[in-house]
Order: sequence, then C-alpha cells, then structure tokens
Amino acid sequence: MKKPEHQWETRSHLAVRLPSVPESFADEPRAEAFELRFHDGRRGHVVCGLSRQEADPVAVSDPDLAHAVRCWLVARGSRTVTLCGPDGALDTGPIDVASLGAAPKSTSRLITLAPSNAEVVHALGCFGRVVACEDSSDHPPRTQDLPRLGPDLGPDLDRVAELSVDLVVSSLSVPGMERIVTGLRARAVPQVVLAPRSLADVCADVRQVAGLLNVPEAGVQVVADIDAQRAALQAACPADPVPVYLEWWPKPMFTPGIDCFSNELIELGGGRNVFGDRPGSSLQIEPEELLEADPAICFVSWCGVAEAKLDPGNLIGRPGLESLRAGRRGHVYALDEQFSGRPGPRMLEAARRIAAKIRGL
Repeated sequence: MKKPEHQWETRSHLAVRLPSVPESFADEPRAEAFELRFHDGRRGHVVCGLSRQEADPVAVSDPDLAHAVRCWLVARGSRTVTLCGPDGALDTGPIDVASLGAAPKSTSRLITLAPSNAEVVHALGCFGRVVACEDSSDHPPRTQDLPRLGPDLGPDLDRVAELSVDLVVSSLSVPGMERIVTGLRARAVPQVVLAPRSLADVCADVRQVAGLLNVPEAGVQVVADIDAQRAALQAACPADPVPVYLEWWPKPMFTPGIDCFSNELIELGGGRNVFGDRPGSSLQIEPEELLEADPAICFVSWCGVAEAKLDPGNLIGRPGLESLRAGRRGHVYALDEQFSGRPGPRMLEAARRIAAKIRGL
C-alpha cells in the first residue's frame, strides 16, 4: 500500500506538507508548513511549531482544524496548543489527549493500530476481541493469525471503517500518527487515543483502556506489575548516571527529546539521555552534535527494525563519527525496539538491557 501524501485529513480537507516554512518560523522547533486542500477546491495554509501555530482565513473556516493541529502537536510530544488565525487566538491551552477520541458504545470488537496497543489489550486479557491490527504488531503471537491493515504509519483506514468495529485503539506516540487519528475521526470511527510520554502515562492509559473494556481489575494488576518492575530498577540505579545516546533512526539521525518516555527507560537503566533537554519527543541531530554530546555508551534501536537486523557498526562507521568516544571503545550496542520503542507493559525490559550494558562499562 502506498503511503498517503497528506499529513492529516478532516472531513473538509487534506493537509499536504510544504517543502519550507516561512522565515518567521525558521527558529521554531519542529516547524512544518502545510497547504490545506479542501474538497470544494479552496486552498488554505497553516504553519505549525511546538510553541505556536498560525492559520490563514481559509484554514480557520474548517471547524475540525483545531483537532488536527492538536493531533500534530501531541504526536511530537507537546501538550499545549497556541493556534492563532487572522483575528487572534483560535485555540489555546492544555491538550487533553483523551478528548481527541470518542467514547464507544460497546467494546466487543476491537482493532489495534500500534504494536504497543496490541500489547496493552493482551496484558488486560482481552486480545480475543481484536479482529485486525496493523502490520508491525508481533506480540502476542496470536497477532500472526489476524488480518493486517497496512503499515503502522499508513494503515488502510477505509478498510478499518468497513470492518465496523466497536473501538479502535490508536496512538499519537510518534510523528505521522496524526494522519491515522484524524482519518479515523473523518470517517466517524470510534477510537481511544493513547500518547504516553512517561511510565505514569502508560499506567494511566492501561487503566483507561481497562475501564473501556470493562476489566478494571485487570488494569490494576498490570499497573501493579509495572510499578514493581520500576521499583526494582530504581533500587539498582548507580549514583552517577552515564551519558547515553539512543538512536531511533540512522539517516537522518533521530533521537528522543525531553518529551519522550525513553528518557525514563534510560534513567532506570542508570543513564542520562544526552539530548534529553531538547524540546519534542523526537528530534533530528547531526553527527557533529553527537560528537559534542560525547556519550559514554550508544544504543541503536531503529523504529520497526528487528533486533537481528540492527547494526551498531552503522553508527561506528558513519562519516563524521570516527572519533566518537563510545565508538572507539566499542560501547555501541543494539537495543531491541520492541521494548525501547513501544510504550506498553513490556517496555521496562529495555531499561534492564540498558542497565546490563552500563554495568559492563
């Protein structure tokens, strides 16, 4: 299935990213500009950054614009909107992630649209209700027997709608997922949206989903297990955290920023994210920035790449990183993305694996 060219959609328009942003947004973190292609032929424009967003008169005519911009922001780690139109503020204040979805009337038939969501439903003992999932889900093993809906950033939303399920468990945990959440809303598909930035958020999401599935006791048990694992890791943390670089993608280089759950995994493993003070949940860096950060240990954990195919040598041999301290000392390791990249019940395994490598320094 071909990846859609639009960044999000509403009932009235498709948003297509433009190649550059206005000069006034040049210094705005993660800024992107979009042309809004309305179904009636009109064209509007909106520019989004993490701290401010601006829309022209045509764009603000769509009452669904604010929902789309909020989804774009949440997918990049932000929880505050400052959307302005030609006449001033259009939508400002904190973003309630739960409000981006719609409450279901029943939960007998489900679809999960992220691997972590499939794992949450499984941990709650309700995976028997799942009738389909996206392509990258691999746990529990029963996912292999389900119909697949396409890649995690571009599932076939028309097919999702045709399946007429009671609830879709969707996510805004990485950039690009706004396309899914807004697309489901445009098709009037009921969904619960998860976008955890911390272990506390994961636990809150588990309780929320458990409530929707009418298994609150199971939610309590899953959260208790997560809390016990976290306490054990905290008790074993070294007094002085080790500087860590965690790589989401090699070309261009992406790594978690301040608004990502990965920081807590690194901390519980005895480390400190060397880019954990930068805004956003995921940010692009250059080789010279990594050299300047000088991590003692690096982990490659590329999104959607199986552990057997992760190549630490790719980082060590990359042009511009020949003098990287961690590389010279052989302290670059593969870290399975099914734990480090999925904010769900199994994520603390990543912290344990980080801790094991840090203890070996």
